[in-house]
Formats: sequence, C-alpha cells, structure tokens
Amino acid sequence: MNSIVRCPVCQQSLSEQGKAWHCENNHHYDVAKQGYCNLLLANQKGSATPGDDANMLQSRHVFLSAGHYQPVSGAINRLITKHCSTLRQILDLGCGEGYYLSALKQQLNNPDAHYYGTDISKQALKLAARHHKSINWFVAAAKNQPFLDHQLDLILNIFAPADWHEIQRILKPEGHVLLAVAGSNHLQSLRELIYESVNAHQPERFIEKFAAAFELIESTDCQFTLQLADNESIRSLLHMTPYFWQAGEQCRQSIEDLQSFSTPVNVRLYLLKLTNSQSD
Repeated sequence: MNSIVRCPVCQQSLSEQGKAWHCENNHHYDVAKQGYCNLLLANQKGSATPGDDANMLQSRHVFLSAGHYQPVSGAINRLITKHCSTLRQILDLGCGEGYYLSALKQQLNNPDAHYYGTDISKQALKLAARHHKSINWFVAAAKNQPFLDHQLDLILNIFAPADWHEIQRILKPEGHVLLAVAGSNHLQSLRELIYESVNAHQPERFIEKFAAAFELIESTDCQFTLQLADNESIRSLLHMTPYFWQAGEQCRQSIEDLQSFSTPVNVRLYLLKLTNSQSD
C-alpha cells in the first residue's frame, strides 16, 4: 500500500525507509529517537516553540492516565463505532500526548487500520511517541497537514485548533470528522475560582464553521461531575488547561493547595460527514 503522507516541501508522497521518511525529490526527514518525525517547516512555526509546553503536556498526561476523562474517551469511541465503518486511515489532528487516539485504536482493534497523530508541539509528539509506539506521529501545523488529498477516512479534532479548508482537502469524500469542544458549563467550578464573571461556553458557534461542507450526523453532550480527592490531580487539572496562564499567582496557589475539588465536565461531540470535498 502506498503511503498517504506528503512531503511538506514538494507535496509528493513520502515513504518510510528505516529511520527516515523520503520523497522522490530526495527530501528526507529523520525519525527522532523518541519515534516521531518533524514535518513542520521553519516558516510554518510562528514562534520558536509553538504549541503546548512540556509542563502543560506532562500535567495532561498524568491527569488523563489516571482515567479522569475516560467517560469522554468512551463517548467518542461509541459515537465513532456507531456510525463509522471500514476505517482504514485515521488521523488525530492536534493530538497532544495521544491519549484519545490510542484509546480509539485499542477500541477498534483493527490490524488493517493506519493511525496518525499530528500536533504543532514537538514536546507533545515526544510524549505521544514515547508511550504509544505503533502510531505514526508527525509535528505539523493545523493548516499544513502532511497528507495527500482526500485520503483519510476519519479525523479526530479534540479540544484543538483546526483549519476546515485543510480538513476538506485531506478527508475522503463522505469521510467523517469527530469534533470535541467545551460544552456550556465545562469546568465551571474551576473557572469560577479564576474569573470574577464566568460566561457559558457556546459550542453551537462551531456549527457555522462546517455547515457548508459537512452533514451533521449526530451531536451529543458527555456530562458528568469530576470529583478529585487528591492534590496531584487538582494541580494537574489546573496546569493542563489554558486557565493556568490566566490565573493570578495568588489564585493559582490557592487552587494548588486544595485537597479535594469537584466541577462539572461537559463536552459537546459532533460527528460530521463530508459532503462537499472542494477545497479552495
């Protein structure tokens, strides 16, 4: 089977040869010792170290590994297995440390499927590749995905930036997207500790982004009360979210000193099918 991975320089197909990816124009990209490959060109970075930093990613890894968001992962997997069949090429766009893609791979248990994770954060891919060896991990920007046109059966986009024109380009006709965004009162109690006034999230605003090219197959909310009874999990929750940077030092310290904490979790899931694959 030919590779669907695309060279970021000449847009020709890349093939994996040993510890590197090569194209017919002799561009090559080494696989790092941790197991990921960097396909992010210097002019696509936007900053010296784009994406989530090591502290945020390690906190998220600790939190997710403890199973606190297993209901979210389970809801994602149920929605996909309910509506999607014959999945062969699967991408997690903005994969972070790889938790959700790895869980889906285990759920599908399909030896014929190929799994890819992309993220602009090199630190994220180091962590993902270290813990999940059988997935292809690539450093890449959301608007410059390293895949040939119309090759992917399913794209996950979970709490991550997305470029919908690029998604249209790389997704097969009638391929699916699983989009996960914050529901109205997601992490409400945490936000109330940080902000004087808390506005409800508006997951419906994402509909206008995909309405022209995608059919909405199903939407559902995954809701539960997250109850944390240890300080490490509370600190990990704070540090893995962007709210950490928006909290003042005194506020951070008061949250980090908590020994128990509970908050609503509300994640809106959209399963979409591509109906218009024309990209600009």
